[in-house]
Amino acid sequence: MTAVSSIPHLPTDCAASPDTPENPARRDWLSCVPGALLLAGSGGALASAAAPAVAASAPPGSPAGGPTDSAFIGFPDERERFRAHFRFERDLRDEGEVVSWYHFTMFAVAPGQRPQPVVRFEGMEYSYFRRVGDLTWRIHAHNLSFPRDLATGAFTDRVLNPVTGLMVKPEPVVLLEDPGVLHSPRGYLPLDARSVRWLDTYLMFRTEGDLVKVEHIRPTPEGWPTQFIETSTCSVSRADFDDPRVTSLKYQTSGFYLFPWSRWMGMGDAPGHMIGAWSGRKLNGPAELPAEFAARARREHPKLLEARWDEFNRPMPPGIVVT
Repeated sequence: MTAVSSIPHLPTDCAASPDTPENPARRDWLSCVPGALLLAGSGGALASAAAPAVAASAPPGSPAGGPTDSAFIGFPDERERFRAHFRFERDLRDEGEVVSWYHFTMFAVAPGQRPQPVVRFEGMEYSYFRRVGDLTWRIHAHNLSFPRDLATGAFTDRVLNPVTGLMVKPEPVVLLEDPGVLHSPRGYLPLDARSVRWLDTYLMFRTEGDLVKVEHIRPTPEGWPTQFIETSTCSVSRADFDDPRVTSLKYQTSGFYLFPWSRWMGMGDAPGHMIGAWSGRKLNGPAELPAEFAARARREHPKLLEARWDEFNRPMPPGIVVT
């Protein structure tokens, strides 16, 4: 939302259920969330030149008045496909930071009722990553989101639950419990997984006129709610995508995620769920966050406007071998 989400994220206040972990891990590592293009100070040597796609058969763009250029993009192998994806999600440098900013609207979906919007959120996701092996990066992140009124857009702490007709109090979302993840051509490996099992993902690259888009359905880690899915579509200019000098693609993104009732909704064991629909973009670091959001973040959570590199001091679980 996430991500990038994280851009979206899995709220940590979902109503408890047998398949909902007490402290659900954040979803940053699953997302195509916005990130810094080449954030000043991120440092690190360029890990690898970005390889252009090999199966975008149509010429760039579309002739005026003619059919829109549309083609699926293939890659010679999983390594090149991963490089293209990691340029969207992160940065091919050995070490870096990614900052995303997003708005999303939460909808209540109850049996026998039309889905209805409840509240919107504005937030950011800040991730930081380091290459630890051949095309393998370790990633950590945190999220911060504030609720806003549906009608006015103003920050708020009270909204109407359209299912019950009661006023409820949505809370700012502060996600700091990220266990970390490894990302490589093998997929994603959450660092809190009970076993070493890399998670695959649905990923499709395609052209659309002068844009390149990637559609991504995140894998759901073990221990997460059964009723959860997240998907996104991110787009960049074809010129940037085809330029190997651009190691991190500055894109815009949108998508949705489905998740159990947030606890603050007061729904208890009532059947139903929520949907979050988001849009966001990649920023060149926290300095580009909108002024009103950044001012509140500085007042309430100033340390979250920086990367939390101490997360990398935690040893990786035994049994994980990075080559």
